[in-house]
Amino acid sequence: MVEHSDAGEKLLDAWLSLSSTLWNTRLVKSMTYNEAHVMGLLLRGSSQKNPLTATDLIRRTGLLKSQMNKILTTLEKRGHIVRTRAEQDKRMLYVRLSEEGVRFYAEHFKSVRALLDRLVERIGADRALSFAGDLNDLIEALDGLIPQPGRKPQTDM
Repeated sequence: MVEHSDAGEKLLDAWLSLSSTLWNTRLVKSMTYNEAHVMGLLLRGSSQKNPLTATDLIRRTGLLKSQMNKILTTLEKRGHIVRTRAEQDKRMLYVRLSEEGVRFYAEHFKSVRALLDRLVERIGADRALSFAGDLNDLIEALDGLIPQPGRKPQTDM
């Protein structure tokens, strides 16, 4: 039987190894990790019906408001994003990838997609999907345990 603390240590080791491998390997050299993360979220997470706001991006990335503002300003200056005010609530600012941003992201992520294709070939699609589901479950559980400003951590009572 696996000890509770041993499982936690192995989970932490695997998490740190994965994080450092991804962080230290600059697969896309034309933008920072956070810029790439934001652009990926915008590409995969927004639609005409449900556009993302800067607040949505802050919540999904865990970045500070000041960090997000800097990233969005940089991406906007490069022509990769467009920010528009909501018609109903002028306080809301929607963020979308521009056509140029979509092209730029696709071009610069060819190598990442090729790497992911090779990874899926190596471990199999079913295992990759299972792992992605497990990671999302871990993230959701961890998100409930980490205190956020204005929110109490969840308890298992």
